[in-house]
Amino acid sequence: MRSQLTRSVFLRLLSNKPLVFRCSTRFSLRLTPRYGMQRTSAKRSLFGFSRKPPREPRAPELAPGLSKMLDLNKMLKIGARPPPASQISQAFRSYFAYKDHNKTGLNELQAGHVLRTFEYLQKFNSEEEGFGLPNEVLRCALVNIAILPTGNGETHSRFARAVFQELRERKAKALHIDLKYLVTVLVHTGNTAEAMSLVEEFLATSYVLEKDTRKENLAKAKRNLFSLVMKGYARENNESELLKVAERVEAAGLGPGSLSHETMTSFYASRDDVPNTKIWFDRNPHARSPTTSKELMSTILSFSIRNQELDWCKAVFRRILDKNPPKPAWDVLFQWASGALGKGVEDVDRMIDFMIKHNPEDESVRPDAETINGLVELAMSAQDSYLAERYVALGKKYGIQPNAQTFILQLNYRVSAGDLAGAQTAYDALQSEEVENHADLPAINKYIRALCSLKVNHYERAVSICSDLDERNIRLEPDTVSAMCLLHLSRGEMNDVLDMLQTNTFHYTLPERARIIETFVAFCSDRKTNTSDAWEAYNMLRTVFQEMPVNIRTTMMNEFFARKRSDMACHVFGHMRQHDRKEFRPVLQTYIDCFRGIALCKDKECLDMVHNMFKMDSSIEPNTKLYNSLMMAYTACEEGDRALDFWHDITNSREGPSYESLELVFKACQEQSFGDRTAKEVWAKMRRMEIEVTREVFIAYVCALAGQGRMEESKELVETAEKDLGLKPDVLTIGSFYNALPGQNRKDLVEEWAKDLYPDIWAELEKLGQRTMKEGHRLFNMKKLASD
Repeated sequence: MRSQLTRSVFLRLLSNKPLVFRCSTRFSLRLTPRYGMQRTSAKRSLFGFSRKPPREPRAPELAPGLSKMLDLNKMLKIGARPPPASQISQAFRSYFAYKDHNKTGLNELQAGHVLRTFEYLQKFNSEEEGFGLPNEVLRCALVNIAILPTGNGETHSRFARAVFQELRERKAKALHIDLKYLVTVLVHTGNTAEAMSLVEEFLATSYVLEKDTRKENLAKAKRNLFSLVMKGYARENNESELLKVAERVEAAGLGPGSLSHETMTSFYASRDDVPNTKIWFDRNPHARSPTTSKELMSTILSFSIRNQELDWCKAVFRRILDKNPPKPAWDVLFQWASGALGKGVEDVDRMIDFMIKHNPEDESVRPDAETINGLVELAMSAQDSYLAERYVALGKKYGIQPNAQTFILQLNYRVSAGDLAGAQTAYDALQSEEVENHADLPAINKYIRALCSLKVNHYERAVSICSDLDERNIRLEPDTVSAMCLLHLSRGEMNDVLDMLQTNTFHYTLPERARIIETFVAFCSDRKTNTSDAWEAYNMLRTVFQEMPVNIRTTMMNEFFARKRSDMACHVFGHMRQHDRKEFRPVLQTYIDCFRGIALCKDKECLDMVHNMFKMDSSIEPNTKLYNSLMMAYTACEEGDRALDFWHDITNSREGPSYESLELVFKACQEQSFGDRTAKEVWAKMRRMEIEVTREVFIAYVCALAGQGRMEESKELVETAEKDLGLKPDVLTIGSFYNALPGQNRKDLVEEWAKDLYPDIWAELEKLGQRTMKEGHRLFNMKKLASD
């Protein structure tokens, strides 16, 4: 017979591939989260050829210098020795050189790190000139901090104030330029009043300008500063202050025809204030003329559509149209015809012909990609993807080739319409276009999330797009990272998940990171997720998101307890206990949840370990709830004697026992040898103190006696309960009594008794069904009753 092994050997040798033998008698052991081990096949290549090394996860991607600033902040929080000041100042300079080169701003978290670094150098690096940060570095920092993200940005304003004040104390030249960046930050963070006071001070003192350009720059600086302040008051909806500034601008002759006019008109239009919008629009001598800016025309168009002021809008635009406006105004006029007058694509086509015929020699007055894009955006606002496609086709009729913005718009509306094949076509076309300021990122992120959300497998396409962005050194949005991580997690690709997190998450703010944490917690809490994948996901969480709060960590711990993996749950608890920052260590409720989880799993080894941790934790002051959880845990682990020790701690405490304590002490008595004596003492004391007996406490006491074989006493308690305590026997009472009795012979006697006195209750119990234990006795399925 021909040897297949020999043929396989020679084929692989000829193709220069190593031979791998899998030996079934040898195996390697991999330690699982507890003490279990997993068997894996050992592999060895022929002639000792080494296999491809295992894939290593990517290191966290941080901007240059940020790592050292993170170390500084960490050392300051835990009270340890920080890095040398020279290294910190160099890190600060490297960080902002990188930011300036890439023209990217800082998020709130990064701003906090650089602010603390700046303050530290100011305080502790006085030996070095300028505490290691020369003027040009501070000015670079101020420029980049003015590139504001969405959100509050209060840390940005604190940092900008500190840097500007330092430059001012150093009497730096061209301070009016620095003031512009400070004002930019202040007006975007709700501090316009402060910005206005700084502008007033500038007008009073005229910060030092370059001598040869002082007169030329002073007026321009004033206009820029007043423009920023007006936009700030408009953003804060502060009408009174906005009017004051507008009057001052007009009185000073700083551009009444454009600055105050456009800002005030746009302000009232955004508030849908019809009378004031019309008044301020008409105050400009150039209103209703071809010189009206495209932005203001767009504002008037949107305002008129919202407020049903189409006749007024028609009068304004007709006057502009009669004077043959420039091409930017024509673009808005086309949108007016389509959006306000309800004209179709054919009507817009005729208007474009009209524009060309009236400007036969002016090549600048021709439709272009910007014209088509404006019409496409209008169709998108009406959620009409078909109309958007027709406008793109209209552009091709005039030989207008779609540009990057066109493809971005196509990608957006095709994803919204669920046309992912068309979206892929738009994405492919976008790759050959030059995109400024990463304007394509929101649309691409939206597309990736759409690919991840569908049940149809688009895995290869989503991964390919992420790879394209990675080559561009572009970060994904937090929600996109969450979607991609879920996709990889569903396929068990843990290394890819970790790479995705390491590449992106260190560039996010804490709220953005928190959204990703929520995604992982939801994945781990889904019972469709197998336990090993949930454990891997948790380990990535604690590695990448060290700021994960105690409540989230406790949720993860409780999830593993619910999965009956007390070893994993206690590892989660241990990770909290070993955290180097106090705010992430276990609190009282964490211990309570942990002991209750151990009780659920009945794990004596874990109980001893966590209890020893509790004894060494001086920050926790025990209370009744904690003692209750310890009683519950030791009772579940069949150590009733130890459980009763905590009952004594409760009775000797100022807080005293709760109803749950009473239930638990009776359950402990059920497990303890001669526990009926203690149970009777507690019961007698309760009756003497005339404590109201709840059904749960009563059942626990009946079970305590029944568990010690006191069948007749238990029967008497049940029979007299309605008379003495007002508690009529029910299914839970009889079923718990039956299950607590040792030995099947006693259970049979109780069955006869119950059938005779409580036939209806017994019939309900029989519906629950019974299970036979290995010792031979039977128990009712009381868990079904609890679930109902």
